[in-house]
Amino acid sequence: MNKPDLVAWLEYFDSNAAASDLIPWGDPHDVLSASEKACIESSIAKFQLGEYSEAHSLLGFAVAFADELGGYCLVPITRRFVKEEQKHALMLKRFMQGHALRTLQRNWTDTLFRRLRKVAGYEASITVLITAELIALVYYRALQACTQSPVLVAICKRILEEEAAHTRYESELLRYIRERRTGFLRHVPKVLHRLLYAGTVVVVFADHRRVLRRGGYGFVGFWSACWDKFSAAFAKVDPTLRRAWG
Repeated sequence: MNKPDLVAWLEYFDSNAAASDLIPWGDPHDVLSASEKACIESSIAKFQLGEYSEAHSLLGFAVAFADELGGYCLVPITRRFVKEEQKHALMLKRFMQGHALRTLQRNWTDTLFRRLRKVAGYEASITVLITAELIALVYYRALQACTQSPVLVAICKRILEEEAAHTRYESELLRYIRERRTGFLRHVPKVLHRLLYAGTVVVVFADHRRVLRRGGYGFVGFWSACWDKFSAAFAKVDPTLRRAWG
């Protein structure tokens, strides 16, 4: 497995940071119906909370792992990645404040994911991140489908574009890290990742089912869509993945 092209990824993040978000803030047609507000308020607040992190642990792990990866770009890429995630949180927060939607200071799923990212090093942190972001690719499509707000639709579109790039970057890192191993140790992280992903899919559906159902996803559809994202990200790691989970 070749090393990820970190120079190209650094160029991507720099280019993307300079691009306009094209969010139509102040659009006079940007209103939420009472039913939309009741549907999305709690759900969007949980995702907004999850998008924001200072990521001190991830940055520390990146510093430690940069020499092993042989890439001076890893730390600046990680800083830019974190900044993009923070931007997602700030866009959602601005939208919520404009529509008098309550934000959250803490949530048990967010707390659990933050703790998981802190305890087991760089690979585990990236594993937790890509788990959340692959599922978010399905969630934000549902959120986009269940609102008439032009601002929220544009925010979802922007987040989806950037999260898709994030998951490509993270999957390249994980493929490289995992494929260097041999024997039994090569398969353990893959199995554990699938278990984490399966459990997270179930928890996210239970916690956000009103938005997901209004956006067109029952449990079976959500499960299938999430595993399609996973398979697309990791098919090169394990060609049997689609047969096993599709």
